[in-house]
Amino acid sequence: MLMRGTAYQLALLFVFAVFAEELHAAETFKDCAGCPVMAVIAPASFEMGSPPSAVEGNGDEGPVHRVTFAKAFAVGIYEVTRGEFTRFVADTGYDTGNECQVVRDEHWQVVPGRSWKNPGFRQTDAEPVVCVSWLDATKYIEWLSARAGRKFRLLSESEWEYLAVTGSAGHALSPKTANYKAADAWQYTAPVGSFGPDALGLYDVLGNVWEWLQDCYFGSYEGTPADGSARTVGCTGKRSVRGGSYGDTAELLRPTYRLRGPEGGRYVTLGFRLARNLD
Repeated sequence: MLMRGTAYQLALLFVFAVFAEELHAAETFKDCAGCPVMAVIAPASFEMGSPPSAVEGNGDEGPVHRVTFAKAFAVGIYEVTRGEFTRFVADTGYDTGNECQVVRDEHWQVVPGRSWKNPGFRQTDAEPVVCVSWLDATKYIEWLSARAGRKFRLLSESEWEYLAVTGSAGHALSPKTANYKAADAWQYTAPVGSFGPDALGLYDVLGNVWEWLQDCYFGSYEGTPADGSARTVGCTGKRSVRGGSYGDTAELLRPTYRLRGPEGGRYVTLGFRLARNLD
């Protein structure tokens, strides 16, 4: 029995190894007809954060620490679009409210009547959805996961920073490579894929809209998991936000720049991107 069991285990390992090799070789894949296009991100290790002397920011980009992703994971090559979110609302009747925060007189203000359906500017279904809260994003993820039979999630903050740092390597930020407050062709959101892919084959990691992340926001990386998972213990109601948007200047699109927002907050420059584990 021991020999037969060992042979069986070896056979399973062989099948898994072949499957894993094919999966890592694929540039992109989809789990279902209405699912996002996903890219496989290989296991990796990197130094997360910035030393205090290197940047002018909120003082929340340190301490610098090593993060290691022991397993591959998958990430949506695009931010979730208005069209994708429309299907969720139509299928579930989910109520996303009828107000959203916009910048007026250089201050964020809650404006009644604004929503993902009416952010204050015209959008096509190919543009990233905005005016969705972190809570809205998690409801969308629950719905899609049930439909697809796959457990989608938001990116962890360390995963996002790895993608931003690695993907932007060798790609100079300019109005031709990202949608931000510059002399580009888009005053507001641009259709996903309007700019070229980064070094990892992803689009709009920097620019277009900010992205909600899974992590609770803390003003320091002390206590951040070193395995790349999200920091979710001790939440105070705020979640990390990264990436910059069409309304921001270039310095806010630095890969290590951090912001945060209340879980229930909806902003005209903020959307989300999906990820999932590859078990």
